[in-house]
Amino acid sequence: MKSIAYISILAFSLACQSKKESTQKEISADTIATASTQNVDKSEELVNFGFSNENGDKILAFEENINAENLTQTIDNEGKITPITFETSQKGNESGVNLVPTNFKNCAGKVFSVTNKKVNTDLSCVIFNDAYLRNHSLVPFKTLAQPTQIDKANKNKITTERKRKIKEAWKIAELGNETAYIVIFEPKKDSVLASLAIGGTSYIYRDYPAKYDEGSTWRVDDGGEFPNDAIKILAVFRNKSGELEIITEWAGAEGANIEYAKANKNTFETIKDASRYWGAL
Repeated sequence: MKSIAYISILAFSLACQSKKESTQKEISADTIATASTQNVDKSEELVNFGFSNENGDKILAFEENINAENLTQTIDNEGKITPITFETSQKGNESGVNLVPTNFKNCAGKVFSVTNKKVNTDLSCVIFNDAYLRNHSLVPFKTLAQPTQIDKANKNKITTERKRKIKEAWKIAELGNETAYIVIFEPKKDSVLASLAIGGTSYIYRDYPAKYDEGSTWRVDDGGEFPNDAIKILAVFRNKSGELEIITEWAGAEGANIEYAKANKNTFETIKDASRYWGAL
């Protein structure tokens, strides 16, 4: 799972290139911006990713070959669904490799205005179409300003389910009647494991396995540590079958991974992923 930015950036166009991803593929982190391409049929569900300008009233979707006119909604900085309007296709320039708010005007992509609201400028943005909303309901969630130590009861439940001792664990968010935890398990030789666990009586897991390295284990320059604020929840939905679907961001020294995943029994399976680059050029 270790991610190191080996890619030499030869052209700005690579900053916003698209790629097709298979499900359950481990995410490559700290790299140039990428995103899988989705069907652009208006009747199909569409979910895409972007980032905001410094003011939080515009979003740039960096994925190529999207039908921008069909993307109509985002999640504002209060965690509510709010309308967006497609404005223009932005060509970008040679300075548009780093996909961050301060570099918004230099990046290539589709620009949307946020209607009467603002989005969180510190996190990636999620945008979707009406077809998606017809089949999903938004689950309100609250991210803790400061992660707290996991309670003994839930720590014991997770230990029992995973049959692996926990080294450290923190509560990071509340999702309706469920709770999200970051769990660091005790290493097995040089094999280490961090997990996002969501649940209450039982849990759904997104695992992040890696081979220990004192300099870069999970991410470039992470010092072999998985911080308790590493995973940020961007959105939570339930589909018509009642299954939980989550969109998360995992930021590192040189970029961020965005992942859209669906619960399948006790595991989150990746539906779509993308990455934003902001490392040194």
